[in-house]
Amino acid sequence: MKSPGKAFRVLAILCTLIVALNGYAQAVHVHTQNSSVPGHDCSICSVAHSGVLSSTAYQPAPLFVRTILVVSVEIARSSAGIVFSHRIRPPPTV
Repeated sequence: MKSPGKAFRVLAILCTLIVALNGYAQAVHVHTQNSSVPGHDCSICSVAHSGVLSSTAYQPAPLFVRTILVVSVEIARSSAGIVFSHRIRPPPTV
């Protein structure tokens, strides 16, 4: 039995080659003199422009609801006055 990792690798290489060949074909293809007409039939051009076509997706209408903003008061903590005897380093000098 083949390992699934090898099958995925072969599939990834195959897809990469297909994309590379399509890109090469789109880059090197040429048209005849009457290709400036918008209705000319070129399957490579129609595939290249098919990704540009946009479609409208479902967009729900926004719903505005009034909410309450709660701001918490910051508690000021004072020093407890405990000095630790095991300091890592001395205080910085300014």
